This record gives sequence, structure tokens and C-alpha cells, in this order.
Amino acid sequence: MAVGCGALLMLGVLLATGQGRQLSSEEERQALMLKHLQEVLQLPEEEGEGPPEMTLTELAPEGGEGEEEGEEGEGASIEGDVQPTQPAPTTAAPRPEEDEFTYVFSRLDSLDAAVHRLNVQFYTMDLRLSQVSQGLAELRGQLAEAQEGLSALRQTSTRNQQDIGKIDGCLRGRRVHAKCFLIVKQFEGYDGAQELCRLRGGNLAMPADATELAALRRYLHEAFQPFNWPAWVGIHDRRAEGLWLYESGQRVSFFDWYRDHLVSQPNGGARENCVSLSSDDGKWWDNDCARRMYYVCEYQL
Repeated sequence: MAVGCGALLMLGVLLATGQGRQLSSEEERQALMLKHLQEVLQLPEEEGEGPPEMTLTELAPEGGEGEEEGEEGEGASIEGDVQPTQPAPTTAAPRPEEDEFTYVFSRLDSLDAAVHRLNVQFYTMDLRLSQVSQGLAELRGQLAEAQEGLSALRQTSTRNQQDIGKIDGCLRGRRVHAKCFLIVKQFEGYDGAQELCRLRGGNLAMPADATELAALRRYLHEAFQPFNWPAWVGIHDRRAEGLWLYESGQRVSFFDWYRDHLVSQPNGGARENCVSLSSDDGKWWDNDCARRMYYVCEYQL
């Protein structure tokens, strides 16, 4: 009911304000206002009774400027009452669970980005490692080729040195049938002498028969006279005591040991296992293989 009365008052004020400028007298305005109120409220006119006496002095103050200001103030107040209030937008505060999930997801995104960067770096390193491995493989191949070439050069050099040694041995030594003997006046043990002869394409002298032994005996006597120097030849029994073998592995078939009334060779037992020839008579003596003396090389033609 209070809302209805407020609406009626507002309409009355509006109508009075709109029509007040056209009516010339106060009565006409009041009559027009009442008529409009009856139409709006749909009130029947009572018979025998005149319209209720109402004055609008209560609604608006007297005077020109005051009346206009009052009407504007009341209109503003009525409009303020009538205007619906719109709810202000509210933002719901984020819940703690949502904050935690957001933080976790952000951290997961950061970790994913870091893992991606690591994968890129690993891929780059793997690519570089593959390139380095390929380069190393190429270097290994080149090194293998170089080693093969060097080995071939060494073999060629060894063959050349052996050929030169054979030629030198036959030129400076003594030729007997299909071999040459060369006396080397350099002190060496048995094994060292054999190695030096091998490097020059030969072996320690191995007289295979009496003819070769006689030629070797004459060659030694002529090289060292009037002195008597022992010289290594390629005969030993290091494989088994008393089993005398040539350096080639063949068994010795004849012997020419030194013997007199005081000494009978071989007499060294297991301590003396290598044979040397004396230069004065060409007889065989067994000696310690580590003893250093001259030696005789032979070269096959």
C-alpha cells in the first residue's frame, strides 16, 4: 500500500508539473489532477458527493523558484526510490585448493620446459659425440693404413738389410759351396750374436759336413793368427743335455771336440751349453752361453 501511494504521489507530481504551465488558475490544475488520479486508480465517482477537497500545497511549496526546486528535489527522491538497485559484481575469493593446484601446474610446466631444454642439449651433445666418433673412426682407419704402410716399409727395410748383409758377408767373408762365412770381430753373447746374424740375413755358422768345417777352420786360422781367439758357431744343447743341435733345429751328425791328457770337451755339463771354435786349430769347446766373444755368421746363397 505504501508503494502504491508513493507511485500515486509521483504521478501526481509529474502530471501537476507537466500541466501546471498550461493552466492559468489553481482550481483548474487541482481539478485536472484529481481527474487524472481517478483515471489511474479507476475509482468510481460517488453520487451526491463532490470530489474530496485536496490541496496540493502539501505536495509542493509555494512560490515560483522554490516550487520548481521542490518539485525537482521530490522528483529526484522519487526517482531514487523507484530505480531498482542492481547488485554489484562480486568476485569470489579463490579457494586454497585452487591456489595449490595452480602452483603445482605452474611448477610442472616449468619442469617440462626444463626437461625439453635438457633434451635439446642432450640431442646436441649426442650429435657432436656422433661426429667425434665418426672422426675417430676415420682417424683409426687412417692410422691402420699408416701402420700397414709402416709395417710394409719395415719389412722392405729388413729384406733390404738382409740382402745387403748377405752381399757384404759374401764379399768380405769366405764362400764355401752354397754358403758364405763371415767373421765378426765384435764381442757378443751367444744369443746376441745369433740375433745380429739374423738381422743381416743369416745365422751363426753351422758347418754341415767335414768339408765346410775344414773351410771354416782355415778361415779362422787366417783371420786371427798368430793369436788364438774363440768364436761362436751355431751349435748348442740347451734343449736337452748332450743333445747337440744346429741353430736351425737339425741334429749335429759329426763332432770335433778338443781333447788332450788334461782336458776332454765337452766338460761343462748344464752350465756350458753353447759351442765355440778355437782359431788356432778349429777344435770345439763348450762354453757358458752368456760369455762374450767373437762370432761367425753364415749366409745362404
